[in-house]
Amino acid sequence: MIHVDPQPEPPDFDSKVRQPGQSDLASQEGELRPHWQHCAVQLWHAYRGVCAYSCLYIPRGTGARSVDHLLPKSKRRELTYEWSNYRLACARMNARKNALESVLDPFEVQDGWFALEFSTLQVIPAEGLPEPLRQRVQETIDRLDLNDDEFIQARAAYYEVFRSGEVRFSYIRKHFPFLAMELIRQGVVREDI
Repeated sequence: MIHVDPQPEPPDFDSKVRQPGQSDLASQEGELRPHWQHCAVQLWHAYRGVCAYSCLYIPRGTGARSVDHLLPKSKRRELTYEWSNYRLACARMNARKNALESVLDPFEVQDGWFALEFSTLQVIPAEGLPEPLRQRVQETIDRLDLNDDEFIQARAAYYEVFRSGEVRFSYIRKHFPFLAMELIRQGVVREDI
């Protein structure tokens, strides 16, 4: 994971998501209808199509883009229709995170908390973290299963096309910013490329 800067809510968010959602919350049924879907494309654009948890680009047209509620709808109903509670997530990460509140918030994560072991392409806690923070980073890695075979294979594919020269570093920056950051941090690539 890398730090994600919060982006401003779209100008029509209030009318398309918040207001209808607040009406639903105020109704006797209190049904949580998925008004957040009305801003899914805007969320994708605001965060340049990159999943906040896997740090992988989510291609349009795959159906893999989803709106994650950082604080779960089941526990924090009042935040169900708030842009500040949304994180762009691929469907796999959203399903894994589900209602977990122990996963680190990408808005609060600082660059350098997570590292990539290039020999195995596994995500690991960075060296030198204070023990309580190292434990939280490891718990996030474990709970999201960031080192399952699918994600390792995805990392391997990006790493291989870069190493082979098939794609430029700018492509890696756009499609897998965590890998790009680690290539720079570990001295494989100069930052000015």
